[in-house]
Amino acid sequence: MFRYSRPAANVVLFEMSGPQSVADGAAYIRALHDLSASETTSSVPVLPVVLIMTVDGQADQDHETRKQAAAWFKQNRDRLSQFLCGAIRVEPDAHDGHAAHVENSNFAKMLPFALKHADSLEEAFVMAENWPVSPAPKGAF
Repeated sequence: MFRYSRPAANVVLFEMSGPQSVADGAAYIRALHDLSASETTSSVPVLPVVLIMTVDGQADQDHETRKQAAAWFKQNRDRLSQFLCGAIRVEPDAHDGHAAHVENSNFAKMLPFALKHADSLEEAFVMAENWPVSPAPKGAF
Protein backbone atom coordinates (compact mmCIF):
# COMPACT_ATOMS: atom_id res chain seq x y z
CA MET A 1 0.00 0.00 0.00
CA PHE A 2 1.16 3.55 -0.74
CA ARG A 3 -0.42 6.77 0.52
CA TYR A 4 0.65 10.37 -0.01
CA SER A 5 -0.53 13.35 2.07
CA ARG A 6 0.46 16.78 3.30
CA PRO A 7 -0.45 16.73 7.03
CA ALA A 8 1.33 20.05 7.77
CA ALA A 9 2.47 23.05 5.74
CA ASN A 10 6.11 21.98 5.99
CA VAL A 11 5.62 18.19 5.72
CA VAL A 12 4.88 15.73 2.93
CA LEU A 13 4.15 12.19 4.09
CA PHE A 14 4.79 9.04 2.02
CA GLU A 15 3.41 5.90 3.71
CA MET A 16 4.47 2.48 2.40
CA SER A 17 3.22 -0.77 3.84
CA GLY A 18 3.59 -4.32 2.59
CA PRO A 19 3.81 -5.35 -1.04
CA GLN A 20 3.24 -2.57 -3.56
CA SER A 21 0.64 -3.13 -6.29
CA VAL A 22 0.92 -1.64 -9.78
CA ALA A 23 -1.57 1.05 -8.67
CA ASP A 24 0.60 1.78 -5.60
CA GLY A 25 3.65 2.14 -7.83
CA ALA A 26 1.79 4.54 -10.13
CA ALA A 27 0.61 6.57 -7.10
CA TYR A 28 4.20 6.74 -5.81
CA ILE A 29 5.49 8.04 -9.15
CA ARG A 30 2.64 10.61 -9.31
CA ALA A 31 3.51 11.72 -5.77
CA LEU A 32 7.15 12.24 -6.76
CA HIS A 33 6.07 14.35 -9.75
CA ASP A 34 3.63 16.33 -7.58
CA LEU A 35 6.43 16.99 -5.12
CA SER A 36 8.78 18.39 -7.76
CA ALA A 37 6.00 20.29 -9.55
CA SER A 38 4.95 22.18 -6.38
CA GLU A 39 8.11 24.27 -6.62
CA THR A 40 7.54 25.30 -10.26
CA THR A 41 3.78 25.72 -10.60
CA SER A 42 3.12 28.31 -7.90
CA SER A 43 3.35 32.05 -8.47
CA VAL A 44 4.12 32.38 -4.75
CA PRO A 45 7.56 31.14 -3.69
CA VAL A 46 7.20 27.71 -2.08
CA LEU A 47 9.34 26.87 0.91
CA PRO A 48 11.00 23.47 0.81
CA VAL A 49 9.30 20.78 2.89
CA VAL A 50 10.47 17.82 4.95
CA LEU A 51 9.62 14.46 3.41
CA ILE A 52 8.60 11.88 6.02
CA MET A 53 8.62 8.31 4.71
CA THR A 54 7.06 5.52 6.75
CA VAL A 55 8.02 1.98 5.89
CA ASP A 56 6.07 -0.87 7.46
CA GLY A 57 7.30 -4.31 6.54
CA GLN A 58 8.90 -5.10 3.21
CA ALA A 59 7.61 -2.47 0.77
CA ASP A 60 8.74 -4.16 -2.43
CA GLN A 61 8.25 -2.21 -5.63
CA ASP A 62 8.19 -3.73 -9.07
CA HIS A 63 10.99 -3.19 -11.58
CA GLU A 64 9.07 -0.59 -13.60
CA THR A 65 8.32 1.53 -10.52
CA ARG A 66 11.96 1.39 -9.39
CA LYS A 67 13.06 2.34 -12.92
CA GLN A 68 10.66 5.31 -13.06
CA ALA A 69 11.67 6.45 -9.55
CA ALA A 70 15.37 6.27 -10.51
CA ALA A 71 14.63 8.35 -13.62
CA TRP A 72 12.76 10.92 -11.49
CA PHE A 73 15.69 11.17 -9.03
CA LYS A 74 18.16 11.53 -11.89
CA GLN A 75 16.02 14.25 -13.52
CA ASN A 76 15.52 16.14 -10.24
CA ARG A 77 18.75 15.49 -8.36
CA ASP A 78 20.20 18.96 -8.98
CA ARG A 79 17.03 20.70 -7.80
CA LEU A 80 15.92 18.51 -4.87
CA SER A 81 16.84 21.23 -2.38
CA GLN A 82 14.45 23.64 -4.12
CA PHE A 83 11.43 21.66 -2.89
CA LEU A 84 12.85 19.48 -0.08
CA CYS A 85 14.89 20.64 2.90
CA GLY A 86 15.28 17.19 4.43
CA ALA A 87 13.92 13.68 4.78
CA ILE A 88 13.04 11.43 7.70
CA ARG A 89 12.58 7.68 7.38
CA VAL A 90 10.30 6.14 10.02
CA GLU A 91 10.77 2.46 10.84
CA PRO A 92 9.33 1.55 14.23
CA ASP A 93 10.74 -1.98 14.39
CA ALA A 94 14.26 -1.19 13.22
CA HIS A 95 17.15 -2.98 14.92
CA ASP A 96 19.97 -1.31 16.83
CA GLY A 97 22.32 0.52 14.52
CA HIS A 98 19.68 0.90 11.82
CA ALA A 99 19.50 4.70 12.19
CA ALA A 100 23.20 4.99 11.42
CA HIS A 101 22.76 2.65 8.47
CA VAL A 102 19.91 4.79 7.03
CA GLU A 103 21.71 8.07 7.64
CA ASN A 104 24.91 6.80 5.98
CA SER A 105 23.34 4.79 3.14
CA ASN A 106 24.15 5.35 -0.54
CA PHE A 107 20.70 6.93 -0.90
CA ALA A 108 21.50 9.41 1.90
CA LYS A 109 24.88 10.21 0.35
CA MET A 110 23.31 11.33 -2.92
CA LEU A 111 20.88 13.73 -1.23
CA PRO A 112 21.79 17.43 -0.92
CA PHE A 113 20.31 17.51 2.61
CA ALA A 114 20.16 15.42 5.77
CA LEU A 115 18.30 12.10 5.88
CA LYS A 116 17.38 11.19 9.44
CA HIS A 117 15.77 8.15 11.07
CA ALA A 118 12.86 8.17 13.53
CA ASP A 119 11.36 5.32 15.52
CA SER A 120 7.81 6.71 15.35
CA LEU A 121 5.67 9.03 13.28
CA GLU A 122 5.26 11.27 16.34
CA GLU A 123 9.05 11.56 16.67
CA ALA A 124 9.32 12.38 12.96
CA PHE A 125 6.76 15.19 13.25
CA VAL A 126 8.68 16.72 16.17
CA MET A 127 11.89 16.52 14.13
CA ALA A 128 10.16 18.12 11.11
CA GLU A 129 8.71 20.88 13.28
CA ASN A 130 12.25 21.84 14.33
CA TRP A 131 13.85 21.35 10.91
CA PRO A 132 15.58 24.40 9.39
CA VAL A 133 13.81 25.79 6.31
CA SER A 134 16.98 25.79 4.24
CA PRO A 135 18.40 22.35 3.53
CA ALA A 136 20.05 21.03 6.65
CA PRO A 137 23.66 20.04 6.06
CA LYS A 138 24.33 16.34 6.35
CA GLY A 139 25.93 16.67 9.79
CA ALA A 140 23.29 18.99 11.22
CA PHE A 141 21.42 18.08 14.39
